[in-house]
Amino acid sequence: MSLLKRTAALSLSVSRRYASTVTKSATATSSTTASTAAGDDAPGTSSAELPRKRESLDPAKNRDKFLTGNPHPISNLRPVLYPIPPNESPEDREFRERRERVDAFNQDFWVSNNNMFNKAKADYEEKIRAQNGNQPVTTEELSVFYKDFLDRAYDRQMRYNRQWWVENVGMLLPAAKAAVRKWTSRSS
Repeated sequence: MSLLKRTAALSLSVSRRYASTVTKSATATSSTTASTAAGDDAPGTSSAELPRKRESLDPAKNRDKFLTGNPHPISNLRPVLYPIPPNESPEDREFRERRERVDAFNQDFWVSNNNMFNKAKADYEEKIRAQNGNQPVTTEELSVFYKDFLDRAYDRQMRYNRQWWVENVGMLLPAAKAAVRKWTSRSS
């Protein structure tokens, strides 16, 4: 089974699970509402639900939480702000800074790659339109461009993949140090 088919099957099963959860939740809510209207509250439940307090999305107020932003318009990567606890140990700080460096490495690569791709695609489309008398570029013509771009970018992509693996494996030791420190501090 191809990766595309497996991904589609997984997203479909997740969607089905989500839909069944929403349906069960809505059914439970409507049955609770019906029983409340009848005056037979279940023990330990309240007939009036409290409104949920909305959390602030200000990063300065939430430095103790992982915050994920909207995708970058060019790289399509979501920026992550890692939590900085007030009592951050040297091991935790080393691990957090290493993750931030890896994120910056990914961001730089994908901004550069996607800028090159968009420029090359625009140039190719302009060239094809000039040849075809301003006709729209077809998907068949674009497939030729995509293959050519990927062939030309192969070495750069392989260098990126190798460096990405080096960076990720390099995070194992700082992560292990931070985990051991947390484990030993909880044990004592």
